[in-house]
Amino acid sequence: MFSWSHLGLVALGGALGTSVRLGLTLALGEALGPGLVPLINVVGAFALGLVIGSLARRPADRRARAAQMFLGTGVLGGFTTYSALALEASDPSLLAWGIGSVVFGTVAAWAGLRAGYRSGS
Repeated sequence: MFSWSHLGLVALGGALGTSVRLGLTLALGEALGPGLVPLINVVGAFALGLVIGSLARRPADRRARAAQMFLGTGVLGGFTTYSALALEASDPSLLAWGIGSVVFGTVAAWAGLRAGYRSGS
């Protein structure tokens, strides 16, 4: 069901996540070059798995849903960057970065889910 409060949480979280990614790009972009985007995406995939796995252990309630909207969809959705990955992977010399980001991101998300499910057990 649509909720204006969820929309606000996603927007606020997205602004925060995007700002963190911009800060990392400004601080590390020159040093890491095209390796920064896959790194951000893999870290974000692990964090998203951790958030979703942790929330899955809780009873479904308004607070859990709000946390998922803010942290998962908002912060981590803004932090990770599929569009930048797609643009970089369109360069044949960087295709391996794109493939590696998807493969390692999937493994990281799986590891985050497992860690989230186990937290507090």
